[in-house]
Amino acid sequence: MVNSILSGYGLVFFSVKPLVGLLFMLATFVVPEQGLAGLVSLLLSNGWAYLLGFPREDIKGGYYAYNGLLTGLALGLTYQINGPFLLMLLLASLLGVLIAASLQSLFRHYLFIPVLSTPFVLTTWIVLAADQDFHGLIYTLAPFETTFPVVALPKTLDFFFRSLGASFFQLTGVAGLLICAGLLLYSRFALVLAVVGLVSGSFVYTLLKGDPVDLHRNLIGFNFILTAVAIGGVWSIPGIDSLILAAAASGLCAMIAAASNTLLAPLSLPALAFPFIATTGIMIFSLRQRGLASRFQTLLVPEKNPEMNVKRQRSAKTRFLSPGAPGFVLPVSGEWTVTQGPEGEHTHKQAWSHAWDFEIHDESGNPHREDGTDLDAFYSFNMPVYAPADGKVVAVVNHIEDNPLGQVNTEDNWGNLVIIWHYGRVYTACCHLRRGTAAVSEGESVRQGQLIGRVGNSGRSSVPHLHFHAQNNPHIGASSIDAELLHYLTSSGSTGLYHTHGIPRQGERIRPLSIDDRIFRAAGFPLGQEWIFEISCGLKSRKETWETELDFSGNRFLVCATSGSRIRYTVNRYALLLLDYEGPPDTGLYWLFLGLPRLPMTSEKVGWKDELDGGLMLPLMKRFLSDLLDPFYSFTRVETASRFSGTGSGFVVQTDLAHTGLLAGRKFKNVRITSSLDPQRGLFSLTSEMDGERIFSLAQKPSPTIGGADHIGSIDRSDSRNPKPEVHDEDRTIGILADPFLRRISDQSVSRLWRGKRQDRSLFRGVFQPGSHGKVRCLSEQRSQDPQD
Repeated sequence: MVNSILSGYGLVFFSVKPLVGLLFMLATFVVPEQGLAGLVSLLLSNGWAYLLGFPREDIKGGYYAYNGLLTGLALGLTYQINGPFLLMLLLASLLGVLIAASLQSLFRHYLFIPVLSTPFVLTTWIVLAADQDFHGLIYTLAPFETTFPVVALPKTLDFFFRSLGASFFQLTGVAGLLICAGLLLYSRFALVLAVVGLVSGSFVYTLLKGDPVDLHRNLIGFNFILTAVAIGGVWSIPGIDSLILAAAASGLCAMIAAASNTLLAPLSLPALAFPFIATTGIMIFSLRQRGLASRFQTLLVPEKNPEMNVKRQRSAKTRFLSPGAPGFVLPVSGEWTVTQGPEGEHTHKQAWSHAWDFEIHDESGNPHREDGTDLDAFYSFNMPVYAPADGKVVAVVNHIEDNPLGQVNTEDNWGNLVIIWHYGRVYTACCHLRRGTAAVSEGESVRQGQLIGRVGNSGRSSVPHLHFHAQNNPHIGASSIDAELLHYLTSSGSTGLYHTHGIPRQGERIRPLSIDDRIFRAAGFPLGQEWIFEISCGLKSRKETWETELDFSGNRFLVCATSGSRIRYTVNRYALLLLDYEGPPDTGLYWLFLGLPRLPMTSEKVGWKDELDGGLMLPLMKRFLSDLLDPFYSFTRVETASRFSGTGSGFVVQTDLAHTGLLAGRKFKNVRITSSLDPQRGLFSLTSEMDGERIFSLAQKPSPTIGGADHIGSIDRSDSRNPKPEVHDEDRTIGILADPFLRRISDQSVSRLWRGKRQDRSLFRGVFQPGSHGKVRCLSEQRSQDPQD
């Protein structure tokens, strides 16, 4: 209940932090009568929502509370508290809940824009219009701004703080100071945006000769502030672009505010937050009509604050597929050499530049046995070719003769081939196959890893090799498009280097990741399980209990019930990926995130690299500075280098950390984290050393298993090269256009998912409440929304 109340206050500025909500709540009680009216209206709104059976996660998230709060504050500013006022507040809160529920369904399912405080504006307008026929309500005789002492401040600062206070209908600088403190705690960048918004909107309003009385009374300025924060920090990725967008939106808001005053004046109704709502809705809706865009990117699912938006976007850029680029597993097995990559020097030019040619070479670099006088002497010839992803075969050519060595067929450039449609506008082509080896026919559905043909030397091919590329239509010879390969190894000395995704270049030796289902059981962190650890940090020791949770958007979390810290993660048959960490820098989950940011599901002795947000390892003041500068440039990062080795039935991962950047201090140097895993117990120990001295350790204590871990290793071995878990038909509608495990978390990728066949409404539950964390405690096996799970 308390969190729901504080969320109601915090959500006015898009925050769900309880402390931020508390500061905002205190600001409303600068004038006690008005603050009481807002709190009563909030409680009544929550009560009506509970009574009417609306979703509990929306109530707990503060959706109904903050609209009710604003209604109570606005009416509390207008009327004196008496019996008729309380009756009106009871009815207004009911009306507000009904309007909020109706608009939520409409906006979520059809417009895909946030509801914001629209229910508050409509409810307040209705009450004020009804008051013209009701005479039991008594207007406030004097504005609160003149009856409460105001802190003496310079005129500009006083204007800023009063405008902040007006967002809660508090017309005093004292309230503005408290709101400013809460805003600073919520997001440093949001405070910058608030200043930018007020300056931009006021400049436009003044330049166009708007009534200065409107600005002086602080009835418009808060619209500029809210618009800038929403557009520049919440529903876009903060940076120079978002500052420009926020300033432009605030200027537009000034024009809409003037129009609103003119249109509403005959009705004797104030504009309230309508300029902010209209401007924000128009901007978000219109920008989302562009599809993929390189500038002014919008987000469908905001994070907890603008800084988190930046961190997620930067992490996505360095750790995931590029937006719009499909990803595919290698269509071959074993080790192959890339003899021509994208922008290759021979045939991968112009419209067909995004492609790969693969051949098998021996340790000496020869593509054939002995003197290589015939096709059969080439290692690549007649090797199997597999479907790179699920899909449907749309074209098969199987009759073209294989060329003698050194000769090419320029009439049938692509030779024998198989083209597969992977849903959407993404297709793949495997070309130069051997005559008569096509194992599929047109119209046939195929699964990833299914045999589709064998390598040959047909078409424009002088030696046996496989040509592979992606394209956006089913026609033979169509232009190639950007694509990446997923879950493969490149040779690196005596070990392999694992890549979750990438674009192999000419000369690289690559092979598919070899899956070991024991790693699923060791590192899958299955839903419904609990772990108890003994923690040792310096001279202190304590216990931590970890649990897995699944939220209403299908996100998996590993949560420490002791400290409240948590890791968002995803797992599929190829790898475990820890997406981000929230919590203090001294917990077991903190060291787990640094030590195992990703883990390939293989027992091979391989290595891999990763890059994490450097703010995790900064002291508090430097972290604040990093948050402020992050939208413009990353001044710190953590680079990890991990290697994998087996010890009997268990597995050991060693990770070396390098904290780099201008803000990186000397606190973390020569840090090595060693994680030990076991198929039966999962993660059973983790140690962290700096300069060879142990600074942290974690050891698992025996605990009962809830739900069991073995379901992670339940495997369908229909793929002859790699084991593969079951994939439901409804999940396959997305296909593997871009492996969802790696898909960059962006508005474009989520909206593409929505517009496809899979319109799972639960994915968007709570989506317009930034940082809402509805949870499902899992006591038995449950599937997440990830098609790869």
